[in-house]
Amino acid sequence: MAENRYYKEIMALEGLNDFKDVVEQWHRLSENMKKLKVRKAPVVPNLLWATDSGIDTDYLMDLLTGFVYDEENLLTFYGQHTRADYYMEYAPDKNSFQEISKIEEKIRIGAGFRSEFHGLLFIDVNEWIGHFNEENFINMMKYLQSLDSDIIYVFNIPSYNPQAVEQLTHILALFFHIQPLEMKLPDINALSEYVKKAIGEYGLTLDEEAEKMINASVARLKEDQYFAGYTLLDKLASDIAYSIYTSTPPFDGVISKGMINAFAPDGIYVSEMIQNNARIFTSQFNY
Repeated sequence: MAENRYYKEIMALEGLNDFKDVVEQWHRLSENMKKLKVRKAPVVPNLLWATDSGIDTDYLMDLLTGFVYDEENLLTFYGQHTRADYYMEYAPDKNSFQEISKIEEKIRIGAGFRSEFHGLLFIDVNEWIGHFNEENFINMMKYLQSLDSDIIYVFNIPSYNPQAVEQLTHILALFFHIQPLEMKLPDINALSEYVKKAIGEYGLTLDEEAEKMINASVARLKEDQYFAGYTLLDKLASDIAYSIYTSTPPFDGVISKGMINAFAPDGIYVSEMIQNNARIFTSQFNY
């Protein structure tokens, strides 16, 4: 049987130790069942992701879905699609609460020309922070609980509010076998090394003082709740390279601190980046 390439790709990820641990558990479960020729798998837990800002949940859902599909015995997939995604909008008024009908439509799309959907369902509940005890949210959980067991739910909430994560964990545990995971980016050192390597791909290197400054800038950016992860770090490296090549002769390709003062943690670039991140994030849900 071919090796699960998604398993290898997940295990190679930087950080995300909780995520890799649960994938390792599921992989071990699958392998043991294959060895013993077990036909029916124990029901794997649904997941609650508490995600750092900058985590690419869409990419990770692709990996997780591919992994579960290729294992072949963890879930019986059925339908036109293997996963569906849903952003659950907050609605305080019971009469205007349309989320159950909306998620039913998502599930119908997942089923396609078939009558049912069996797969992974990603549900972002960010808008419900502070409202998990409300009747509308509880009714949605009851509805999801009533669906076929051949759906793995992956609930998502930002990690910056630990009390909300704890409250949601308790609520979900009333309805599902739930496993909370901290979806953490690598530490500052690893992220700074990533930027350093990305700058190197442009034929440039940072001297010691410039490297210290960029490390501090990465730390400042990561503190922001709207930190856009590797996408932002790629942009940072690209913008540094552009700045060097368009304004200062790179000499031997070594960047000094004085060449990139605008990229300091208290510089205009970092300040504007943080403001832009907030505008981009909030505009996604103001419609």
